[in-house]
Amino acid sequence: MKTFCMPRKLIPLLTCAISLLATHSSPVLATGKCENPHELRFSLVPVGNVERDLRHHQPLFDRLEALTGRPVIVVRPSSYASVVEGLLSANIDIAKLGPAGYVQAKKEDPRITPFATQEKRGGTFQVTGPYYHAFLVTLEQGRYASINSLQGKRLALTDPGSTSGSLLPREEFTPLIGMPLEKYFGAVIFSGSHTKSLDALLKGDVDAAFIASTQLEDALQTAKIKSAQIQTLWKSEQIPFDPFVMRGQLCEPLKAQIRLAFLENAPSLRPLLDEIEAIRYVPVNDSHYISIRKVMDKLLK
Repeated sequence: MKTFCMPRKLIPLLTCAISLLATHSSPVLATGKCENPHELRFSLVPVGNVERDLRHHQPLFDRLEALTGRPVIVVRPSSYASVVEGLLSANIDIAKLGPAGYVQAKKEDPRITPFATQEKRGGTFQVTGPYYHAFLVTLEQGRYASINSLQGKRLALTDPGSTSGSLLPREEFTPLIGMPLEKYFGAVIFSGSHTKSLDALLKGDVDAAFIASTQLEDALQTAKIKSAQIQTLWKSEQIPFDPFVMRGQLCEPLKAQIRLAFLENAPSLRPLLDEIEAIRYVPVNDSHYISIRKVMDKLLK
C-alpha cells in the first residue's frame, strides 16, 4: 500500500486535488472505452477514527495488490463530500461510502457501482447482519431521560452527508417533535464524525447526539464507554451498511478482480473482519439502497 501525493503519509484529498487533476492521465491506460489504471486509489468516508480505520484495512489493501498486480494508493478523506468528489473526478477508484453518499454519487454518475458491504456480528447496540441503526443517545446519569426533556438543549450531528448522523434523523425523527431539529434544539452542531459526536457527549459539550449503532458498539468494545453510561431515546429503522463502490469506467477484468478480493472467503482478511466485528463481506447492488434514495428524494423536495 502507498499513500497518495506524499509517501508514507495520509493527507487530505482536497490538498491533492490540483496535482491529481494534472497527473491523472499518466497512471491510466485506456483500453477501448474502459480504463485500466496502473494504481488503485482507495478512500473511505470519515465515520470514526480515520487513521485507525485505514490501518485496519491493510489486509484488504494487500489482497487487492496481490490479485490485481497494482499498488493501492490511500487517499485520506477530509469529509464525506471529498470522497464523493474524488470518485466523480476520477481521482479515486474504490471507496467506502455512506449509504446517502452513495446515492448522491450514483445520481451524479450512474456508472458508479456498489459491489460489497459488511455483515456485522451482533452486540449490545448492533444487530447481526448487513444493517445498522441510528440512535439518539444521552448519558444515563444525565438530566435528559426523554425526548421532551431535550427541547432547547444541545445536539450533535455528524456530517451533513451522513445517513445515520444527519439525514435519517431529519426524516424519521423530526415527525416525533413536529418541527425541524434547529427549531427544537437550542443548538445543533456538526462534529465531523460519529466518534467526535460521542466525544462531545462524554465531555458534556452537547446534551444528546445521533450516533450509529456500529460506532456505539465499537466504543463499547474498545472500553471507551460502558453500556450503562449510554441511554437511548430513539432508534431508526434498519439502514443498509456502507457500500464499497468502484468507478464504472474500470475495465471488466479489473472489476472482477476487485470483487474477488472482497467476496472470496480469504483467510488473509480474517484479521480485518475481526477488527471491525464483521462476519464476512457480502455482495450488494443498487437495489439495496432504494429506501435511502426515497428518503433523500423526499428531503430534497
